[in-house]
Amino acid sequence: MKNVTKGLLMAIIGMAVMTSCSKYKKYDNNEVIENTFTGNVAVSSTGSDPAGDFTGNGDSGTYSFAWENSKTKAELNFDITSPTGSVQFILNDRKGTEVLNQTISGGSGVDSYSGVSSEGKPGTWKVTMILTDFNGDGSYSISPID
Repeated sequence: MKNVTKGLLMAIIGMAVMTSCSKYKKYDNNEVIENTFTGNVAVSSTGSDPAGDFTGNGDSGTYSFAWENSKTKAELNFDITSPTGSVQFILNDRKGTEVLNQTISGGSGVDSYSGVSSEGKPGTWKVTMILTDFNGDGSYSISPID
């Protein structure tokens, strides 16, 4: 009985480890995971580096996509031209751990951000943009780094 219980426990732990290793594994690079934003978001890439533009006319919503990051960190650059609203970028590593969370508010006097994420696990990461009452345009780029 003891060996059966131990074997069952090991099997459950093994399955949990296998399923948690790559939270976004089912998505292809730059594939949209969620889009509730009524404005426009473009995702293009050169190689493995996603980049794009976004526009809004007082729009709110979330836009997220999968990104294949072969490194342990990411560099994010984004800027906005907007008198109102805000744009928030969140990066989660392949296990779903948040490694970067940055917001720029329109009309705040700060219109650009450039920074590096905390260390995460290489693999398929999730990039999330949360746009709130966004009225203007912006652009972004993300690069893998060590």
